[in-house]
Amino acid sequence: MRRLSIICGAASLVILATATVVGGLVYADYDHLTQFISELGANGAVTSRLVSLAFIASGTLLALFWLSAMTQLPRTPLAVIGFGLSALNGLGLMFGGVFPCDFECAFIDHSPTATLHDALSGVGYLCGVAGVFLIALSARRWSRHRYLFPLGMACAVPAILAIGFIHPAFEWRGAAQRVVELGLALFAVGVILALVRDMRRAG
Repeated sequence: MRRLSIICGAASLVILATATVVGGLVYADYDHLTQFISELGANGAVTSRLVSLAFIASGTLLALFWLSAMTQLPRTPLAVIGFGLSALNGLGLMFGGVFPCDFECAFIDHSPTATLHDALSGVGYLCGVAGVFLIALSARRWSRHRYLFPLGMACAVPAILAIGFIHPAFEWRGAAQRVVELGLALFAVGVILALVRDMRRAG
């Protein structure tokens, strides 16, 4: 079970990172610092279909990772809530692919699909950052994985500050979004390493 959890988590991160990097190279004049990642999967974008599929695959695997990790690590009430919120972040990413935003993620005259995209993705980010906080707080009492507490704080604090700047009125909105994504990804890597350590210890 741990091996499956590790595979799901690692695959999710690799798929999302690959889609973002490759999509940015294919999309003409794309700027990672000033444009949303969702623009790569937006309706009408040259990368729309493949990137949207990557969002769906990555989000599904991420949700499975957090739910399965919950069964492998100490299940305190706080941690269970944290794992559940983190899984909702995965679902937010998945639905971000199911319901792509309008071309260039325009914020004027939203289509119903774009409205769903913004709402579900936004809630997913908030749940993901809250999940990191709660898991990290729980990890203070985990004998083998206490490092997840300082790692979680280092990931979640910049992420929650950056969320407020993921807005079209902010020129560097793409950079702000990458701060959130990086924080969530680094903490996921930390949890993956915890599962790897436990698997090796179990032989």
